[in-house]
Amino acid sequence: MYPINIRELCELTQGTLVGQVNAAAMISGAVIDSRDVQQGDAFFALRGANRHGIQFATDALRDGANVVVVDQAVSAQIKAPHLAVPDAEIALAELAHQNRCRSDALVVAVTGSVGKTTTRRLITSVLDTTHTGIQSPRNFNNYLGVPLSLLELQEDDEFAVIEIAASAPGEVSALAAIAEPEMAVVTRVAPAHLAGLRSLQEVQKAKSELVQTLSRQGTAFLNIDDPLVAAMASVTSARVITFGTSAEADVRATQIQPLNDQLRLIVDGYEYLVPICGRHNATNVLAAIAVGMEVGIPVDRIAAGLQSFEATPGRSFVTQVGHWTVIDDTYNSSPASVSAAVRMAEEFEDCRHRILVLNDMLDLGEQAADLHYGVGALLADSKIDHIAVVGNFSTDVVEGFLASGGTLNRISRFSDLNLLTTMLDCLLSSGDLVVVKGSRATAMEQVLQQLRTLCPTTTPNIRRAA
Repeated sequence: MYPINIRELCELTQGTLVGQVNAAAMISGAVIDSRDVQQGDAFFALRGANRHGIQFATDALRDGANVVVVDQAVSAQIKAPHLAVPDAEIALAELAHQNRCRSDALVVAVTGSVGKTTTRRLITSVLDTTHTGIQSPRNFNNYLGVPLSLLELQEDDEFAVIEIAASAPGEVSALAAIAEPEMAVVTRVAPAHLAGLRSLQEVQKAKSELVQTLSRQGTAFLNIDDPLVAAMASVTSARVITFGTSAEADVRATQIQPLNDQLRLIVDGYEYLVPICGRHNATNVLAAIAVGMEVGIPVDRIAAGLQSFEATPGRSFVTQVGHWTVIDDTYNSSPASVSAAVRMAEEFEDCRHRILVLNDMLDLGEQAADLHYGVGALLADSKIDHIAVVGNFSTDVVEGFLASGGTLNRISRFSDLNLLTTMLDCLLSSGDLVVVKGSRATAMEQVLQQLRTLCPTTTPNIRRAA
């Protein structure tokens, strides 16, 4: 973060200093968790799900924070010296926007229903080969995450790859106004966050907000293989670069070959070998290649950057657990990502049986039951040997599976996750491929823990993927 003194922060946020605050003191960072406070930080005391940050104001000052920022509405409840502002969350965004405006770094924003995080990390792997910069930590992609990401920008940074999510109309526009990206990448439009966005058309509209914010000097990177993404070319004034497998794509893959935990692509006659699992990730790789080419990075450096990509648990992460190959895809789940996981398993070679352990896809609103039924129909026509399903919508999955010709010997429904994990050793045999899938809140990491418990003497052999 670019340093700013407390007086300047007060003016920026239209706040009021309360108590003995040293207005000349410099702020070198901003946090919303008092446990993360470092010397010279500003601690933004926000309302949490269970507690309010003002409860930790004294702790934050004791641990080195130079100022605590709180809402004026709760200012009277805090005894410690502080900066009272109209809205602490907005104040955080204002500070982040100023920090972004002080930086000359190229800001690349990434959105989409699926693939945001992987694409953001792939782009960073490419840009890191020739430039210095930052990326969103973890999945910092909402009203708090985007500002905190932008506050990581410092004077020497040449780029920032920022992930932007949408759970309601207008959210992407608001976040883009803070980030002011020069480049925007859209991966896919698919059913996700339907509790707030209601329909696929609303999802498309929300994602298109990102490219609409670009100026004429900006660049929009659009997945031409997704018609709902490709259509966004008509709503942006920026230059458009398309990527995909279509003959019309500006950056086109003419060959895509999954190799278990690697992916081989031929793009413009050049071979890229990426340690990433699943054909669906070709879209994300192509986006990174397109950004790298536009920035002017030589193709051999782009290839080297992609080859250095490292897996993160929860996102098609391939590991060996005892006699089983396990794909950890537990971070999140949607109809599109379940379909991708099924195809990933189908293309995986050298396995005895393909087993899918599946929990609910969340945040699908009124369409949840129908979409789970559709997943069951998809599984009936797949090469998955056995499906172990659990969750509130597991009955809908089973009904869709049986109605589409699936047989009872291929699917097992469990009433709860504890029972499923208890029965795992009965479902699996040596040499099986196990794909573990479910939305983050379903805690499917318990399945992974149980698998390791069943093989306590085995040291996992990590195989890189994405």
